[in-house]
Parts: sequence; structure tokens; C-alpha cells
Amino acid sequence: MIINIASVRRLVGMVLVSASLASLAACSAATGEEMSVEDGSAEVVSQSAHFETFVGKDGQHYFSLVAGNGQNVLRSEGYATVAGMNGGIASVVANGVDLTSYDILQAKNGEFYFNLKSANGLTVATSETYSTKSNAQRASRTVRGLILLTGASPEATAAIKRERFEVFTGEDKKAYFHLRAGNGELVLQSQGYTTKQSAATGIASVKANGVLASQWQIVETVDGQFSIRLTAKNGQVIARGESYVSKSGAQSAITTIGTILARVTETAQ
Repeated sequence: MIINIASVRRLVGMVLVSASLASLAACSAATGEEMSVEDGSAEVVSQSAHFETFVGKDGQHYFSLVAGNGQNVLRSEGYATVAGMNGGIASVVANGVDLTSYDILQAKNGEFYFNLKSANGLTVATSETYSTKSNAQRASRTVRGLILLTGASPEATAAIKRERFEVFTGEDKKAYFHLRAGNGELVLQSQGYTTKQSAATGIASVKANGVLASQWQIVETVDGQFSIRLTAKNGQVIARGESYVSKSGAQSAITTIGTILARVTETAQ
């Protein structure tokens, strides 16, 4: 279910972001390594977004903000209760329209990401990692635009509980895929590919390399979390995972993803 915007709010949002869209259009396109949300184009911002919820292996409740093109742009902290999770969603909606709520940070490997903070300074959602600070800043502005123009409400839908790859086309016209776990969590996201056929080749590469412990990297962030990424034999990053509160949690996620990759057969277009 996609959360729709009332027409009057859409008009207000269009006015609020029109100046930033003009500047974003002048930015260079995202590299193949980056996610399509970095593009910063009007097409990305004008799409609807929706919240997906799932229960993690730790028994806590999580949500993701997923753009209309299928890109997972934010993931929450864990919550002990559904009520707490719903409060986190409401906080994203309330605080995500304010650029000062986005805290751009650098991981220890030199990449950048951002946290969305609540009014009391607590992190309520975290982005993927980006190769440059400007890309992370552009992505934060695009996420703000998504929240402004979709009018995302605290209502959410349970994620699809099926192990499968899902292929989608980004607004940069490149093909992307992510891997969904059986609990509905989006555990891996790909780089961009020029065609869906090359994305299929990328899926084959992820399946081949993802079962090898040597091809995984764990990157510590400045706020003490740990993100994961998968590399090919040539060292190129071919997929990125989520951030976890501990290194052991990140390692456990790698083990789980490897198990999924060894058996997953379904690909949704």
C-alpha cells in the first residue's frame, strides 16, 4: 500500500522544494555505485513513498521508508513495541521535513551517511552509505522531498514476507535490485546497472560471492554502528546491507544473508 498525498499538501511541498530542485538538477548524476535516490531529480522527489514494517531476528520492531521506485531510503532503530515503532514513524514524518534534522556523518572507511534525528536529538532512522559527503547531502535533501511531497502518514504496511530478489528501475533509468528476507526485511541493495539483463548478472554475482565469508566487509560508523557490504573478487562493492548496533549483529546478518543466498530462487520484476 502506498501512502498518498492530499493535493493541497502536494502544492505546498512543491513550493517548499522548488528552489532545492533547481540546484539539484545542476548536480552531476550519481555514480553506478550509488543509489538512485541520490539523483535528486524532480521525478525522484515527486514519487510516493511508503513505510514497511517488519520484526527483526532480535524480536524488535523496525520500519523502512521505501520510495515509489522501490528504493529503501531510510531504516529505523529497533523498538520493543509496535506503539514505539509507530511513534518512530510519526517522528520521521514530523522531523523529516526539516533539513536541520539530518546529521551527515562519516564512517571509518571514509564513506558518508546520515541520521535523521528527532527533536530531542535521538536517531530515529539511518540512510545507506555514500562515497562522498555531497552525495549524502543530496540524498538527505531528496528524502526530505519525498516526505514533503508524499505527505507520508504514520500508517504503514507489513513488508512482504518472502525470500526473493526484487528488480526495479531507478529514476536515473538504471536497473537495481534488493534482497528481501523471509521476515520482510530488505537486507541487501545493489549498485546501478545499465540494463535489467546486467542486473540479472549482478544477482548471479551476489549469489556467488555472498556465500563466501571472505567477500564481506564490516564498516564501523562514527556513532558506533556497523554496516555491511559485499564485494566481488575484484574488490568492487556489489551490494550494501543495513547498519547494526553491534559488530556481532552485523556478523550474524552476514551469516543469515549467506544462508538466504544459498537457497533463494525467486526474482520479482
